[in-house]
Amino acid sequence: MKLSVFSPYGFLSKEGGLLFLVSNYLAKNGAEASLLRCDGGVQACGRDRHGAVVRTPFQCARCSNEQRSLALWAGMRMRDLSADTSPDDVTKTATWLQGVPKESLLRVEFRGINLWSVCRSEFGMRWDDVDAGSLSDAQERDLRGIFASYVRVAVASERFFSAFKPTLSLVTSLHDPLAHAFVSQSRAAQIDTAVFSYDPEDEVVVVESLATQERYVTKLVLEGVTSMRADPRTWAPEVTSVVHELLTFLGYAPDRVL
Repeated sequence: MKLSVFSPYGFLSKEGGLLFLVSNYLAKNGAEASLLRCDGGVQACGRDRHGAVVRTPFQCARCSNEQRSLALWAGMRMRDLSADTSPDDVTKTATWLQGVPKESLLRVEFRGINLWSVCRSEFGMRWDDVDAGSLSDAQERDLRGIFASYVRVAVASERFFSAFKPTLSLVTSLHDPLAHAFVSQSRAAQIDTAVFSYDPEDEVVVVESLATQERYVTKLVLEGVTSMRADPRTWAPEVTSVVHELLTFLGYAPDRVL
């Protein structure tokens, strides 16, 4: 089987530990696994929330290195987001969005998806007071940046899927526009996709199969997964049991697909 992974915030995503644990298990048992790594090639992301904060190259480097560490631990190959984003893509996206009048921003669509609907949650976490009908100049610039990032990830993901042709995709929470863009193209390519999310209230990881709309819930939260041995044969039986249960839930029982 072929596995693709998108987890753009490295160690910030608490659900990422379990995601990479499963990825490790599959890769070490013969799956061809590849991570689409965000290497700072987007205009806006969850690392630079709040309008007064400007993301620095150091933040991008940290995030990119964390993704690299996770991929290496799991035995995965990597493909950088910028490798599938050309300068012409950036120019065309910027020109297109600059041409959208302020009063039409909340209605603009990309490939049939309303950008405000998928970016609204991220935008709301950046600004305490949001009046969607009357954006300040700073809010407008920020929103256009988030929209541009969504489009760039969507375009890069489409090219990544076209070249790699994965069997299964694993991705972190859809509350993030970058992850949503990745999943939009995964769905378009009809790739089996599972979304990992962390529920802070119950302190559990929820895994949703987009094919069946069913959910698997576990209390196994691994924030320091790379401190574990990378060989699945050394894992505690309780950990391996969760991996087997999760793969069976997704329709990839280890005794059948590995």
